[in-house]
Amino acid sequence: MNRSDLFHSRSFRIFLAVCAALLVLMIGTAGFGGAAPSNILSFFATPMQRVSTLVTNNAAVSARDASASREELLAENSELRRQISELQSQLVDYYDLKKENAQLYEYLDMKELNPDFQLVAASVIGRDPNRFYTFTIDRGTSAGVAVNDPVVTSEGVVGWVSGVNSISAEVTTLLSPDTRMGGTAEVGATDKQAGESGVISTDLTLSDQGLVKLGYLTAGTQAEAGDIVVTSGLGSIYPQNLKIGTITSVEHEESDVSLYALVEPFVDVTEVRDVMVITSFLGQGEAMMSGPSAASGEDGGAQAAASSDASSAAGDDASSAGDAASSAGGGA
Repeated sequence: MNRSDLFHSRSFRIFLAVCAALLVLMIGTAGFGGAAPSNILSFFATPMQRVSTLVTNNAAVSARDASASREELLAENSELRRQISELQSQLVDYYDLKKENAQLYEYLDMKELNPDFQLVAASVIGRDPNRFYTFTIDRGTSAGVAVNDPVVTSEGVVGWVSGVNSISAEVTTLLSPDTRMGGTAEVGATDKQAGESGVISTDLTLSDQGLVKLGYLTAGTQAEAGDIVVTSGLGSIYPQNLKIGTITSVEHEESDVSLYALVEPFVDVTEVRDVMVITSFLGQGEAMMSGPSAASGEDGGAQAAASSDASSAAGDDASSAGDAASSAGGGA
């Protein structure tokens, strides 16, 4: 760029304008005794100072507010945590009370229907995953629980106590294939509609299906699906008329001509959480035999007594004959 181009450039023109403005400012300053620049600077600086002060103050207030808000939030968070913990404790207490109330209602209902029952409420505290048909309850001998005590809910029979210590007990349920219902004795059951009795048992196949079997039904049985099955009271384990379940079907035994009914228990023993142990009831431990068996026993006893009397009479006759013969011999 040559010198002539420099003087005609836009940058040079701006430079001249700035110099002229400064010159005018200097002349004005000289004419007003130096006050004008100060006034001019104040005119421009004052609003800027106000803005700066406002911004600074707002920033300080915001910082204080942020700090206060953080402390308030921390305090509020701590209070909320405390309230949540308290509510959780209250909720646990509520569920405990609800559970106790439910157990109490079941207890009262059972006592009202069976005033002779002595009951102990218990909760399931453990299950063997390999033996779904047994579980452990939180009551033992210290609460009056003993082996072979029936275990029930308000819905029906659960099983019986098969083992016990001072603070807990093992319950074997209806689905156990180990023994017939009741463990140490055959316990009968009755079809309430048909009025026919049999014996409850099960096996692994039926247990897997959640079923038990009412066996020893006669060939002409009137039992059918939908009938309700209850304990008959035969045997020493269960009292009479405890609900067991509903008949789902009637089948033929493979080994003989008798029939059996498949029964679905009222109580789902794999899910039950709270139970009642019947520690005492009227007639407990007695063989409540009736019907043909009892009649057969009575007939047998009568026959034995008759036979004994006949033998005694024959013996007396023989003795008399012997005495007579001796007398005759002596006379001869």
